[in-house]
Amino acid sequence: MHRRIQVAVLLGCVVAAYSGCSATQTSTRTVTIGTFNIEWLGDGIEPEQKPRAEEDYAAIAQLIAQSNADVLAVQEIENDSAMRRLLRYLPGWSGLLGHGGHRQNVGVLYRSTVQCTPLGDYYPLAVNPERNRAGFVVGCRAGNFDWLMMVVHLKSSSRYDSTEDLRRTAIEQRRQQAAVLAAWIDSLLAHGRERDILIVGDFNDFPRRSRLPTLTALERDTAVVFLTEGMTSCLDHRRKAIDHIVATTSAARRWIAERRRMLDHRAMLPDRAADRISDHCVVVGEFEISSPDND
Repeated sequence: MHRRIQVAVLLGCVVAAYSGCSATQTSTRTVTIGTFNIEWLGDGIEPEQKPRAEEDYAAIAQLIAQSNADVLAVQEIENDSAMRRLLRYLPGWSGLLGHGGHRQNVGVLYRSTVQCTPLGDYYPLAVNPERNRAGFVVGCRAGNFDWLMMVVHLKSSSRYDSTEDLRRTAIEQRRQQAAVLAAWIDSLLAHGRERDILIVGDFNDFPRRSRLPTLTALERDTAVVFLTEGMTSCLDHRRKAIDHIVATTSAARRWIAERRRMLDHRAMLPDRAADRISDHCVVVGEFEISSPDND
């Protein structure tokens, strides 16, 4: 119990330091959308890739609530039981989970003030179904802003890629995934009515990489904008962040650039407590929802 109180107090400091607003404040004029890779969030049934106690789930929920997010794309969720275990500590929130990622699925957490409807897993994103995760598509509305959103977790270049051939394969698969995402957006814009489309999640890379770039197809697509370009990693501020919000130009017009933020819990918590939350940080930003719907 003592550690839970300590974590809660320190997380309050994170919000104060990085967002400048109260921990539970919401707005009727904006919607806050973000992404959080929760690093192997399990259901508590052994074997667990990353064992956590109940107080760790409570700390994760506290961070999410204090991020002021209204809609949060999440990655590395083992299954529905794992999501329900987290939602026990998030009163007023609901969750939707895709099932196209083996033991690391993607999904969405959202407050009761927002409407979100699941539209299904997008399997073309899993260019290698044995190694890649499908995207998960939802339709959401807040105020006058309705949007389509795909939650993604692109192929990593990880320690499991132990040979040069495996590393090259990972890079090529991520390039292919970026091309799939660009084609998905272009097809929706060409054949559908919705103009406001987001791709949110862990891209495992960043735009404008000078060496071995993999997100080129999205960067070159004039229909979309990387709203979080230039943010730095909370693990190492010398490196660029890999968790992003990408929007069509229509949705980007609602973006309030000065309100994007990263909640760096790793800077405020003892190492062990921070590690038990995640090796990623929450990234959020705000869209205004007062202007008339444009589609």
